[in-house]
Amino acid sequence: MTPGLHAMLDRMTDRRIAELPMYASAASGSRDVVWKLVAANVHEVFDRLTGRRDDLSAAERSGRLRAQQGLALADLLTSFRMGYDEVWEAMIAAARTPPAIPADDMVDLSHLMFRLHNQVGDALIHAYREEAQHILLSRERERAALVNVLLSETTSVGTVIEIAGMLRLPMDGTFVVVAAATTLGQDPLPRVDSYLSAVDVPSVWHLRQDALVGLLSLGTAARNAVALDVLARHATGPVGVSPVFELLRRAPWALGLAELVLQRHGGVDPVEQFQDTPMNVLVASAPSAAQDAARTVLGGLLDLPAERRDMLLQTLTAWVEAGGSAPAAGKLLRCHQNTVRHRLHRIELITGRSLTHPGECAEIVAACHAWTQLPHPPQP
Repeated sequence: MTPGLHAMLDRMTDRRIAELPMYASAASGSRDVVWKLVAANVHEVFDRLTGRRDDLSAAERSGRLRAQQGLALADLLTSFRMGYDEVWEAMIAAARTPPAIPADDMVDLSHLMFRLHNQVGDALIHAYREEAQHILLSRERERAALVNVLLSETTSVGTVIEIAGMLRLPMDGTFVVVAAATTLGQDPLPRVDSYLSAVDVPSVWHLRQDALVGLLSLGTAARNAVALDVLARHATGPVGVSPVFELLRRAPWALGLAELVLQRHGGVDPVEQFQDTPMNVLVASAPSAAQDAARTVLGGLLDLPAERRDMLLQTLTAWVEAGGSAPAAGKLLRCHQNTVRHRLHRIELITGRSLTHPGECAEIVAACHAWTQLPHPPQP
């Protein structure tokens, strides 16, 4: 076969370039590069059949290289099978050239060729998958690092613009940030990026020691409910979600609100979203100061047994939502309006503030918001 070997390598190279898109696009290298790789694999076949070498380094190099270049494994295997077919056809042609090689020798050779075909194929697939997994892990680490920087409060606008391009995120759009509790680095939302992608919600994630944090690009505010439903169906623990926002550079602010929701998660629903009201945002902008103010204003109310305290605060919240109407609040709470008035009076007596005085009423309502919306650290 030696006299016609160079011509055979040319045919094998040209066929790959003509029939396989990856080779045709030159993404796998120039024709000369492809020719050398084909030649290395063919010479390895000959060396192994004649016993001159017993390693699969050429096949392993090809598998890793094609994974790095992004060639699909199916196309790689097609190229591999194509090469063995061409080599075997050339062997048969050479065997029939006078003086012909005995048929029994060709039968023995076919057995060796078949076994080598399987060995090289296994080595090729293993090397490809190993390299592809390494590339995937490297890219995931890079993406996680970019998400971490994007959610950092110290990131400049210029850096945000650069990261947005790398993560393929718009600078202006419709976003939410998610924080899901985790333990020991376990993923609390397995494959959530795939599930969100299925409903046209791209997302990027970073698994921290204490939580899985992610940014969802909703496209439109209407997809918020769809995204929340996906999160709820696949969450394995509590999940906090920020309000919808429109500027990507506000992602650190949104993360703070998602984390606040996660810290005060009530455990009733797996996913809770921060309610974007002016009062809630004001309280969340300075949570430590808001907690101190709440303890100062509510005073002895917070020292009551938890059941009694929560009942009074729930009554106050219902009364505010009802526009200051005791009858309407009674309907919300399913109790008599006089019961509402009695509870409100108890609040006034305990706090020393009047709900009919505009300034004092505002203080009580703000303190109630702070207590109900923020997590409660243990008191010394």
